[in-house]
Amino acid sequence: MKQKPLVSILVPVHNAAPHLAECLRSIKKQTFRNIEIIAIDDSSTDKSFSILRKLKTKEKRLRIYRNVKRYGIAVTMNRLLEKAKGSYIAFASTNDVFTKDKLKKQLEFLNKNTQVVAVGTQCLFINEKGTKIGRSSYPLQNDEINHNPLHGISMQFETVMVNKSLLPRDVLRFDINSHPFLYSDIFIKIKPYGKFANLKNAFYIHRRNPQEYLLDLKKNILSLIKLFVRSKALYNFDSSMKGFFSPVLKSV
Repeated sequence: MKQKPLVSILVPVHNAAPHLAECLRSIKKQTFRNIEIIAIDDSSTDKSFSILRKLKTKEKRLRIYRNVKRYGIAVTMNRLLEKAKGSYIAFASTNDVFTKDKLKKQLEFLNKNTQVVAVGTQCLFINEKGTKIGRSSYPLQNDEINHNPLHGISMQFETVMVNKSLLPRDVLRFDINSHPFLYSDIFIKIKPYGKFANLKNAFYIHRRNPQEYLLDLKKNILSLIKLFVRSKALYNFDSSMKGFFSPVLKSV
C-alpha cells in the first residue's frame, strides 16, 4: 500500500525559469522525506513548464499541472490546495531555496506544540546574484505575532507550515479580492484556530529585499485599511488598530 505523504509543498509557477530548478532541488533534498511536491504552472510564456516536465522524470514525488489560461496567484493556490493530500501544508516561491532541515524542524516543532496552527522560520535575504543582503528577525511567540500578522512583517508566508488538522475544511482558501495582501488575509483567517510561531533559525533563503514589504504597506495603505476593516467584520479579528498599523506608524 502506497504511503500517504505527510507534508504537501505547494509551488505556484509563472515565468519562473531562472530559479525554478534550484528551488525544486532544494525541496527534493529535504532530510524529511515523506512529502509530495505539487507545482501548477499558471500559463507561463517562458520555459517553466518544460523545466517542470524534465524535473518530474527525476523526482517521483513531484506532481505537475498547467492552467489552460492565466488565472493568477489566488486561483492557482486554491487549485494547489485542492490537490494536496498531506496533513501539513508548506509553501514555496520559485525564486527561493529551502535549507535541508526546514521541513524536519518545523514538523518537530508542531508535534511538540499541538496548539500551533502555523509555524514560520527566519529568512536569509539574497539578491539576484545570490549575495546575502540581510536576515529576518520575526517575533517568535504568538502574542507578538498577533499584533500585526502581516506577510513580510511578522511572518514570511513562504516559510510557513500549516497544521491542516486544526482547521475547518474550507478556511484555508485564498480570496481573489484580498490583493495585494493575499497572504496576510490568510494569516488573519486562520488565526482563530490556533497559535502562531516562528522558529529562531533561518531555514529559508528568500530572493527579495526585506525593505520592500514595509514599502508595500505604505504604498497600499488604503488596501491595508480595507483588510483591517474586512477582517474585523468577517473573521472577528481582535487586534487593535494601533497594534495592526504599528509597522507603518513606526516608520513615519
